[in-house]
Amino acid sequence: MSEPLRRAHYERVVERLRSRMGEAEMDALIAFRGDNFTYVNTAASPFLSQSGFAGIAMIVLPREGDVFAICPDFERPAVESEGMVPAWYDYPVWIYIDDQFVGGARTKKESEKDEFFSLGSSIGLLADRLQAAGLDRGRIGVERMSIQVPVWEALREAVPHVDFLDGSQVFYEARAVKTPYEIACLRHASQVQENVVFETMAETRVGDAHAEVMSRLRSKALAEKGIDAIRFMYVSVGPLFAPTVSPYDANIREGDLVKYDGALVVRGYGADAAWTFIAGEPSPDQERVNEALLAGHRAAVEMMGPGVLPKDVFNRAMEVVRRQGLPDYVRGHVGHSVGLDRTIEEPPLLSPVSEEPMRPGNVFCVELPYYAHGFGSIQNEDIVLITEDGRELLTGREKRLYPIGAPA
Repeated sequence: MSEPLRRAHYERVVERLRSRMGEAEMDALIAFRGDNFTYVNTAASPFLSQSGFAGIAMIVLPREGDVFAICPDFERPAVESEGMVPAWYDYPVWIYIDDQFVGGARTKKESEKDEFFSLGSSIGLLADRLQAAGLDRGRIGVERMSIQVPVWEALREAVPHVDFLDGSQVFYEARAVKTPYEIACLRHASQVQENVVFETMAETRVGDAHAEVMSRLRSKALAEKGIDAIRFMYVSVGPLFAPTVSPYDANIREGDLVKYDGALVVRGYGADAAWTFIAGEPSPDQERVNEALLAGHRAAVEMMGPGVLPKDVFNRAMEVVRRQGLPDYVRGHVGHSVGLDRTIEEPPLLSPVSEEPMRPGNVFCVELPYYAHGFGSIQNEDIVLITEDGRELLTGREKRLYPIGAPA
């Protein structure tokens, strides 16, 4: 993504978060979670993202004053050069880093190293920086639900006079409306994923093993320019609909449903989408179920736009699916926001209790999946961007049962 787009994202994000801090009467906000770290900096902390352990890296956003970040010395060159936060402080970890080849005076190296990450080092550095910024007696928002007990205890001991508030909602409210940079990431992830899925299914035949299909999908996806990772990839074959990380021992048979549900990642942003394919001709039951689901899916998408209440979209989708032939169909939601969250399903949701009107910049995954013992799974998911005057589908292909082996 272009530097100006990322710079504009950073400036907008800081402005949004500071505005919400003011409303919540917070003096600062600390991003301990990997997704919020990436949201602000546009470049992830590898250690934090992979471990999910709070305290490894963090970003501090004062309501007034300079934004700064703390990270291990080993990853600082990357997260600083690739990111947007202007001020960085690091602490040593167990990894030895030599500086004999860079010229100038060599820094004095530690005579001993911690065995692994040290909360005393990272939280101690945070306490020092909060004191230097005059925030050691302030009201500071943190993602309390995501902070492990040892980290919480170290934090309270290091800065005992800080009043820690739950800032999770501040982050989620800011993240609900995507910036042009975020939309560009999701658009690219969506388009690449769609192409990869259809190219793979064009090569798929009756008799192919579940493991073969999974392997082709993964290798094609990771070979694409701009794709950083696969957040998840669930492929079901025939009646085995439950998600699995490892391939199961099954081969595609004539008449089987083959469902792809996955999310490819661009700079931390995961595009959750799904398509369902058929090996041969669909049975009357497969057609009946799919048509009911697609009717509800289309009704939901066609209704979406600025000012629309998510709960109304949910109720409309449920009404149509049930009327079209699945009278007992029930879901907790028919869609969710997409972005940085590792769980994929970010708020706001298209649920019966979601009453926040849709706004331009919201990006939703719309989904009405179906699972049945002895039948399998049908899942069709679109990624929908709410625009100033309506909506835009970031997943472009018409939703229907596509035959495997057909040209992409």
